Amino acid sequence: MDIQDIYTQMVYDNAAKISSACELEKLDQMLETNFVRNCWLFNDSDGLECSVKETVFEEAVCETFDEETIRKALELGFYPMSLKKRVTRLSELPETELNSRTLDQLMGLEIYRNILTVKYHMNKLIVFPEDLHVTKKMAVWLKGKFAGYTMTFNRDFDLCIEEILNAYPETWLCPELVEKFKLINRNPDHTVSVDSVEIWHDGTLVAGEIGFITGNAYASLSGFHKEDDSGTLQMCALGLYLKENGFAYWDLGMELEYKYRYGATACDREMQMDHWKSLSKKKAEFPKEEIPLALFLEKL
Repeated sequence: MDIQDIYTQMVYDNAAKISSACELEKLDQMLETNFVRNCWLFNDSDGLECSVKETVFEEAVCETFDEETIRKALELGFYPMSLKKRVTRLSELPETELNSRTLDQLMGLEIYRNILTVKYHMNKLIVFPEDLHVTKKMAVWLKGKFAGYTMTFNRDFDLCIEEILNAYPETWLCPELVEKFKLINRNPDHTVSVDSVEIWHDGTLVAGEIGFITGNAYASLSGFHKEDDSGTLQMCALGLYLKENGFAYWDLGMELEYKYRYGATACDREMQMDHWKSLSKKKAEFPKEEIPLALFLEKL
C-alpha cells in the first residue's frame, strides 16, 4: 500500500457513516460527535494524521451512491463527492467479484472502489451580489478576443462533464457520481437541480462548469477551460448573470486564493446555515436561451 492508500483507509475507518438521507439534517452534529469520539492526540507536525483529521471533520462517507442522499445533500448546500479507496478486505468485495475469482487470484491485487462522501465545509467561500468583483479586463476581452462568444445553461451537460474529466482525469467525479448528476440534471425537482454553464465560440465549447441550484443560491462544483482566460471569462459572466437575476449568493466551496478575486467572503458553518435558511423556498431556474456575452458590457 502506498501513502494515498493508507490515507484513504484512515479516512474511511474514522469518518462518520451515513446510512440514509435523513441523517444529513444533523450532519454538523454527526461530524463533530464522530470527531470527538475518534479524536487522536498527536503533534501537529504529523502531516498525514493532520490531513485525516481535517477530512473527517468535514466529510462523512456513504457506502452507496444513493440518489436520495445525493439530492438531499445538494438541497442542504453540501457537496457530494467521492473517495477512491483500495479494497483491503474480502468483505468489501461484491459477491460477483468473489464468485468470479479464487482467493489466490485475489491476493495481492490492487482493487479499488469508489465511496460517496458528503462534504460540509468548516469554512467555505461565498460571493454575495453586492460584493461581486469582475476583472477590468472583462470589457477589453469582450470587445476583443472574446467578441461573439456566448453563454448557455444545460445545452450539453454531458459534453461539459466529458471536458472536465478530460482536463482532470483524477477528479473526484467518479463514474457512479457522474451517473447520478446526469440523472438529476435530466430530472430536477422543486428543491434542487444540477446544471452546466457553458461558453461557446462558433459552435465549440471552450469553457464550462457544473454546479447546483438550491433555493435561489447557486454553487460551483467543477469546471474546465480550453482557451487562455476563457475560464476567468466564464466565471465573470456567470457571476454577472447571478447578480442580475436575483440569486442570493454564489457558493464557491473550499477556500482557494484565486476565488477571493471575485469578492468572496469566508463563512463558517454557522454563517453558512444562516444564509441557507434565508433562501427562497422557490428554486431559481436558468434560462434556455443563448446569451451573447456582449450583453454584459453595459454591466461593467
